[in-house]
Amino acid sequence: MTSKIEALAESVKADYSLISDPVNIFYFTGVHLNPHERLLLLVVDNKTLETAMIFPALDGETVRANTKLTTYLPHDDKDDAFQYVFDTIAENKTIAVEGEHLIYSRYLRLIEKYAPENISTLDNEVNYLRGKKNEHDKAEIQRAVEMTERALEDLKTITVEGKTEMEISDFLVKQFKSYGAAGPSFGPSVLAGKKSAMPHGDTGTDVIKRGDFLLIDFGVVSDTGYVSDMTRTFIVGEATAEQEKIYKTVLISNLEGIKASQKGTVMGDIDRTSRAVIEEAGYGEYFMHRIGHGLGLDVHEAPSVHGGNTDKLEAGHVITIEPGIYIPEIGGVRIEDMLYIDEDTTYNFNSFPKDFESMIIK
Repeated sequence: MTSKIEALAESVKADYSLISDPVNIFYFTGVHLNPHERLLLLVVDNKTLETAMIFPALDGETVRANTKLTTYLPHDDKDDAFQYVFDTIAENKTIAVEGEHLIYSRYLRLIEKYAPENISTLDNEVNYLRGKKNEHDKAEIQRAVEMTERALEDLKTITVEGKTEMEISDFLVKQFKSYGAAGPSFGPSVLAGKKSAMPHGDTGTDVIKRGDFLLIDFGVVSDTGYVSDMTRTFIVGEATAEQEKIYKTVLISNLEGIKASQKGTVMGDIDRTSRAVIEEAGYGEYFMHRIGHGLGLDVHEAPSVHGGNTDKLEAGHVITIEPGIYIPEIGGVRIEDMLYIDEDTTYNFNSFPKDFESMIIK
């Protein structure tokens, strides 16, 4: 925890940092709580590195067992928990808050005591820190990926034709929980036939038929709080010539995006490299999202790998590469892998096959 708090304190240009997002509190302290409507705040003195946590008293045992803080400030439902902020931070101090998370009613409480011009945001600083993973993070993410891929491998042992999208989704959840996952990081999104052309379609009761594209996008949350996110697109029974062309185009785009993902590469260039493959094949209008995003403790976190991002990949970034082609009258294909950017190489967390022949299932 100390190194993360030190990095935060060094990067934030305010006297105090207030962290309110439970995932960020977990990142900085190791304590994972769901406070519901109750106040949960990590207060960091950026000069002394002293830390205080304001938390529901009913979570006291969890907090004390999982982190070492300077001050513990539990509150009951009858308490005005915000008084702890006022008692901890003098009125003339500057404060940095999570502008993307702190709700407006709590901002109004802050300006009861602190001048608005003394309140700034620290979202960029936190996002940057969260975006840089170490070897421990890498190993934990790999565990999450392995649980995901084992569940997907099990799918090949059953017949999907005739089952509904929801039945396949339920099967995957059952399997990855049996391998130790705490639950899904999202979805699973299981889309068959023409529905696979909907990048964020809803898994439903549609029956999977022979000749369908079957797009499966899902991930898990591991027992240590790390997530995975992968997509594979299958073809049920046999593929048409056009389905094969679409699939192989996306596969080449995926491989070119991975090849381009090296330390020091401008992230917009990665998007353009992958997108060019699809555009040259004549499917450019059917690829309508960015090439990838960061992930770690959340499914979507920094960095964002899109055409307008002029930032460069740095060692420690974990990103997805997930090109797709989505044609409403035919269906869609997306292939998504997770990468770790190292000093002199790029590591692919995924080993699940993606060659065209391996994607034909019964």
